[in-house]
Amino acid sequence: INYWCANQTVMQRSLAAKNLREAQIGLMAGGVMKYLMAVVIVIPGIALSGILGPEGLEDPDMAFPYLVSNFLPVGLKGIILCALFASLMSTVDSTYNSLATLFSIDIYKTYINKNASEYEIVSTGRKVILLSLVSGITMGLVLLILKFKDPGAAFTHTLNELRYYINCGIVVLICGAATLIAPRQRTAILAFFSTIPLHLLFIQLFPGMNYFVRAFWVIFCGYVLLSLLHTSPRWKEYREWTPDHPTDIKQMGWGLLISLVVLHIVFH
Repeated sequence: INYWCANQTVMQRSLAAKNLREAQIGLMAGGVMKYLMAVVIVIPGIALSGILGPEGLEDPDMAFPYLVSNFLPVGLKGIILCALFASLMSTVDSTYNSLATLFSIDIYKTYINKNASEYEIVSTGRKVILLSLVSGITMGLVLLILKFKDPGAAFTHTLNELRYYINCGIVVLICGAATLIAPRQRTAILAFFSTIPLHLLFIQLFPGMNYFVRAFWVIFCGYVLLSLLHTSPRWKEYREWTPDHPTDIKQMGWGLLISLVVLHIVFH
């Protein structure tokens, strides 16, 4: 839920743009930042592998702290620590704000109490934040227990394995909204939740499959299910998939897509 709310925050900021052009540029700027984030995540690991040799670290999750504590001066260590805390606080703040808004407006006022006052809506949002805090702390403790049981496992892989149970369903919904003509709500919900048993099925049938590849096939199967359950006419015209945009926006979009494909081919 927290991961979904973080993405929802990005969408809220895009919807707050002055016009469509600025929203598109903002989203593509965010896409470029994802490339830089990947570099920041990957390069330290490669550098540490070259420094330590084939033996490496017993705990792969200590790669970044090891580099910071052993190769950076004291002042720069403090700046990085402040940046980590600032990033954490910003993420938590945005997540709680989005979660409270989504539940209190889209669920509580729409389905539970349609005549809710502003006080009741705000009060519900506060309760949701408190519940999210408790559930988040509980989940964090569970993940710590999993980490302590297998210290040599990369914690990032564990997180990816867990979050793809939800991410795949979200991607199926986005693809359905972009390509299908008014998919029914119940059908979309069914396709969303079908990705969870599909995920478990692929794990049982192909235990050695990389979780990135498995996520692709889960999304593909979920989208096919959504398409088959959808009534005719099913798909939008191709022109509706790619509406008319200014030339520079199209060029930036195609540039991001081509660069992503090239990187995938080169580093596959």
